[in-house]
Amino acid sequence: MRIAIVSYDYPDAKRSVFPFVKQLVEEWARQGHECSVVAPNNFVKTRYLWNPSKEPSGKVKVLRPNFLSVSGRLKIGNLELTKLFHKRAVYKGLKNLSTKPDAIYCHFWESAMEAYPYAKENSIPLLVASGESEVKSMIPRIPEGFSDYVKGVICVSSKNKTESIELGLADESKCEVFPNAVNTKLFYPMDKVKIRQKMSIPLDCFIIAFVGWFNERKGIMRVAEALRKCEGESVYSFLIGSGDQEPEVENVLFKGRLMHEQIPEYLNAADAFVLPTLREGCCNAVIEAMSCGLPIISSNLPFNWDVLNESNSIMVNPIDVDEIVSAIITLRDDRKKREQLAAGSIRMASALIIDQRAATIIKFIEKNIE
Repeated sequence: MRIAIVSYDYPDAKRSVFPFVKQLVEEWARQGHECSVVAPNNFVKTRYLWNPSKEPSGKVKVLRPNFLSVSGRLKIGNLELTKLFHKRAVYKGLKNLSTKPDAIYCHFWESAMEAYPYAKENSIPLLVASGESEVKSMIPRIPEGFSDYVKGVICVSSKNKTESIELGLADESKCEVFPNAVNTKLFYPMDKVKIRQKMSIPLDCFIIAFVGWFNERKGIMRVAEALRKCEGESVYSFLIGSGDQEPEVENVLFKGRLMHEQIPEYLNAADAFVLPTLREGCCNAVIEAMSCGLPIISSNLPFNWDVLNESNSIMVNPIDVDEIVSAIITLRDDRKKREQLAAGSIRMASALIIDQRAATIIKFIEKNIE
């Protein structure tokens, strides 16, 4: 199958952005599909940057049509200029594909609305991956005929499916839930003793890991406050990410950004994963931590319910710092519970493998474009 993937961004050699899109696309290519990615690039000197992927077998082509991002919310009528330029870049990128695709697959709803004019003009089936943290926050005015034209919706959680239907973006018959998946060749349980020795980290200290943007939604400052309340309680941390908030706590063993392929070793050196996030589609960082065999402390909210339960996690009120503290101390002090939840994480993650998800989504696409 020839698939055009439209994404707001896509990883390159220097930026580990949207890795979940890349791992799905490259798995499709490994399975023999011809994949072309359209990911508009903020204005640079060259008009187009073609970046054929070195793997697998050069079957993934990345087209980065340029667009101009303007400051503020300058508008023509009701349309913001930056969004107008971005929409035009998507159209140009699709127009410059070397072959007509069998389907256009979009991350997320906003990308699908940008791709819709080209898809309709050229009678190409349009499919949407809904993985937004909050679907309605991404939705401008729905174009006329758009919802009827969409052939299928790949929802990363039951929450996203419900939101997509309630907003009138798609009928329930077109929607199916496919939780995000993990690349088990990259994220898998490693020898913790060897990893800690490699990092010169004591074997007896208890470490929690956080992976995500340093912002209010992901909850980095709530984690920092919880860690401060744990000071003197032998709790250490890896705080992996960056953003507009800056956590300041004691006993931080690492703080900052990592490339995606560097994260597994840090997860394997940790004892638990903490992410009190407020909104998600289906959090890739949680699934990657599960695949490394970590017990999870995360939010007791619907976006987590497809992948987290009492067998692999302690689910907390994400804005209640004392609940986060209690969960951390519980896992530090109760080795048996920690091991039980770790085993539960591995069991759940074993059903969320990227090659299986990629193949299942292809079957869904084929069924819906017949």
